[in-house]
Amino acid sequence: MESPVPYCAEYLTEDDDEEMQQENGGDGDDDDHNNNDDDTDDNDDDDDNDIRILIGREITAVRLNDQEVEVLVNDNWNQEIRTHAIRYIRRTGRQFRMSRRTIYRAVMYLDRFLAHRILDNGRFWAVRLLAVACLSLSARMDEREYDVPLSDYPVGAYNINVNDIRRMEILVLIEFNWDMNCVTPFDFRIFFISRFCRDVTRIDITRMTTGVIIMSVLRDLRITNHRPSVIAAAATLVAVNRDFTIQELEIEINALPINGFLQIAGVSYCYNRMLELNI
Repeated sequence: MESPVPYCAEYLTEDDDEEMQQENGGDGDDDDHNNNDDDTDDNDDDDDNDIRILIGREITAVRLNDQEVEVLVNDNWNQEIRTHAIRYIRRTGRQFRMSRRTIYRAVMYLDRFLAHRILDNGRFWAVRLLAVACLSLSARMDEREYDVPLSDYPVGAYNINVNDIRRMEILVLIEFNWDMNCVTPFDFRIFFISRFCRDVTRIDITRMTTGVIIMSVLRDLRITNHRPSVIAAAATLVAVNRDFTIQELEIEINALPINGFLQIAGVSYCYNRMLELNI
């Protein structure tokens, strides 16, 4: 795809320049101020049958393998792409009052695409175009957010039009074989809060804190490439108690009504990594 405008420093907006100087994707508590009712991120019915269906979906979902993750993590240009794209997706998602599930899913699309497609170094217009396409496709998966016209997505100083966005959307769809369904950690949040948070007076704060943690880990691809249920479990456990030992984590996981779908090693890794990131 040819660039709508050649890249050079003068085409970077003030926001773009700020993004380059900040950490991957983390805006902290801002995610609780996206003007959405927090309940819209959760499933109303969290019975065991629904959880089993979600588990089946996440097991068959496409995820990056370890080698693909390491390539993205260790490549400076790909990390810069993620920084730019994630900050755009989060900021624009809040602007359009999209749910955090939609924003998170857009970043999942971004990482899947980057694992198999290379964007030429320095082409920030292509980064912005990919970010717009991932967010618009994710929003289209949610009926409540389907009506945002492509022309309304901000493109900054880049000469990007609706036809450019449509072409990038098609490129993403083809790359994914038109399979855009995916499970996010938000799909499991009510389930784990109902099991791990035993203090009914803290359920609301635990739900909000878990949501902030889930959004904050977008900066860390080694966490986000774990199964969504693992991320949701670890985030909820951090929200409940930041001082669990490995033995106590194992007790919490083994007490779940559905046995065997969470591996203690994955939950423990994500739990401790979240603490290391000071989330």
